[in-house]
Amino acid sequence: MTTAPVLDADALGRLGEQLGDTDMLCRFIHRYEAMLDQRVERLQRALTARDHEDWMDAVLSLKTSSALAGAEALSRLAAELQEDFASRPPTPVLWPAMERLTEIMECVRRLAAETARQLRLFLQQDPSPA
Repeated sequence: MTTAPVLDADALGRLGEQLGDTDMLCRFIHRYEAMLDQRVERLQRALTARDHEDWMDAVLSLKTSSALAGAEALSRLAAELQEDFASRPPTPVLWPAMERLTEIMECVRRLAAETARQLRLFLQQDPSPA
């Protein structure tokens, strides 16, 4: 799948500059991290239910929120998953085999956990805009 860096500190720096407020940047990162597990679980529920529409909505949410939060690898993985599932015939949706779905979710979970860990490390540094 993806080989992008887990966290793009430059993107977080640019976001901090746009926000102009270190506290606001920290709150945004905390909010993203707090919602990350919920976004991953929504993906799991969509896969379990084989709900293509919910899957596409959940993966788009993960992709865009991750891009904003500087979670480059997770955003790229979500984009790859979005493309893969979007290219499948809509009726009936041809889902990958269950073991492939399990692999996908394990990869998403591992990357989400590493992203959260790196965001916590980022917050321990001085995230002040330059």
